[in-house]
Amino acid sequence: MEDFSGVSQGVKIYSKTDDYTGNSLTNPTVDPKYTGVTSGEVILRRHVIIGSGTVILPGVTLGEGASVGALSLVTKNLPEWGVYFGAPVKKKNRKKKLLELEQEFLSQYRDS
Repeated sequence: MEDFSGVSQGVKIYSKTDDYTGNSLTNPTVDPKYTGVTSGEVILRRHVIIGSGTVILPGVTLGEGASVGALSLVTKNLPEWGVYFGAPVKKKNRKKKLLELEQEFLSQYRDS
């Protein structure tokens, strides 16, 4: 999770998930060679914001400035500066004015 990113309450970020297709066994007591567990790092770049109740699956990177609406399902990488919502997510473009505000905010501390 990089600077200026945030996660609302109830967000679930998974680094591992079972294969529910029926091609594998799904039980933590079973030898891993019989399971189809998918795993991967989840990366939230700068200025990412995640709405309440969203679920993010393993191996996903959310690009700088990506904004995810509440109760969304993120199953793949999200490009920069989009507004994403739904299950699975759909995209709209996000404004970048917050980058100017970031510089103004940080300059208060540099000038002190």
